[in-house]
Amino acid sequence: MGSDYIIKNATVVSVDKDIGTVSNCDVLIEKGVIAAVGPDLQYSSKPIVIDGTNAIVSPGFIDTHRHTWQTQLRTIGSDYVLSDYILNLRQIYGASYTVHDAYLGNYCGALDSIDNGITYLIDHSHIINSPEHADAAIKGLQDAKIRATFCYAMYPNPHWEGSCMDKEREEKTPDWRLHDTKRVAEKFFKSSQPGDLLRMGFALSEPDLTPFDRLVQEIDYARSIGCKVITGHFNFGKWDPGNCIIRQFGQRGLLGSDLLLSHGNTLRDDELEFIAKHGCGISSTPDTELQMGMSHPVAFKAKDRGCSASLGVDVCCSAPADMFAQMRLLLQAQRHLEHEAADSAPLKMSRSCEEVLEIATMGGAKAVGLEKVIGSITPGKRADLLVTRCDAPRLVPAHDPIGTLVLYANGSDIDTVMINGEIVKSGGKLTNVDWPNLREELRASVAAIVS
Repeated sequence: MGSDYIIKNATVVSVDKDIGTVSNCDVLIEKGVIAAVGPDLQYSSKPIVIDGTNAIVSPGFIDTHRHTWQTQLRTIGSDYVLSDYILNLRQIYGASYTVHDAYLGNYCGALDSIDNGITYLIDHSHIINSPEHADAAIKGLQDAKIRATFCYAMYPNPHWEGSCMDKEREEKTPDWRLHDTKRVAEKFFKSSQPGDLLRMGFALSEPDLTPFDRLVQEIDYARSIGCKVITGHFNFGKWDPGNCIIRQFGQRGLLGSDLLLSHGNTLRDDELEFIAKHGCGISSTPDTELQMGMSHPVAFKAKDRGCSASLGVDVCCSAPADMFAQMRLLLQAQRHLEHEAADSAPLKMSRSCEEVLEIATMGGAKAVGLEKVIGSITPGKRADLLVTRCDAPRLVPAHDPIGTLVLYANGSDIDTVMINGEIVKSGGKLTNVDWPNLREELRASVAAIVS
């Protein structure tokens, strides 16, 4: 275990209802755990002191839907709708990734997340072109030291001449990914306890394109090998064919707190009731959903119905790994929706900054079953936290610390990121990362993929 720390004289936005937001507050971290929160803390150990003057301490962001491997494809999808994305990203670029490309995509994508204050992510990894790709993607997350659940995806990138796919393996053993998940679970995830940095998950075949019995088989198999999160894409708004898969899951008794549903824009009312009853998580990805014709994000509606609503970045081919941006987009889109629905001009704000910050932190923790481990600045939880300096011209003054985080700050304002009590960003820079050399390696990978 690493060093102990105390952050002194900060404004603590705890996202803990019992603690609230406290000015001139200290946070003591011992053996990777938040030991105490309060003004003028007394302690017997000799922790390293971090000056929190003119800074906000808050929980790390929790990204519950991310295709981390796509780092090399940043900005390619800036003007894509969903069909463009499926054709180009999933059919062409994905099949062009070598094992090392998969490693770099996940490593650099996880570093990008950390730089922007994301301390936990769900890696919905549909870059499994071979068993070696799975191992490389996991190593990328490990080397970045991010907290994550690696969700081994069943999606087969197609073989075409010049691609990196093994045509014979895909044709003769089309189910090899399903069986390989057990190997991965046994090799990398023998523990998979709530406090572990990296845990095993599973990403279903595309529900609306897959026979129902196959989905049942995948869910049963994922549970049998100990997958902690089972995720998939559901109910894409205007792309939704009306199969009501969640209703079918509910009627068959398949729903559980280990299920995490990405998107869900057009979930029916009875499906939301099923989700709330069984404790499933929902991940909204506002950037992707609003851009690609997937209808209005469901997060606030789901939260109002008692569901565990959370936020994800989704595809970095068209959106940055930036939860500040996702919070803003979700909040302002929801405010607009509700104000427009009113009969007259609004005299009261429909939604608060506090609500969306909760969705981006504790909401995410609940959605992945880790609400007792991360998601708030609470004694006893793992020390996954951010120190955001309020020194930039746009952050002085910071009358409302929650409003500052939600509407004003960005990744460049984050001075310190701590994951599991270890500092992974300090002084505004990633620690133990030779970015200039890594950047050139990434550029070479990009050139090879595009070629």
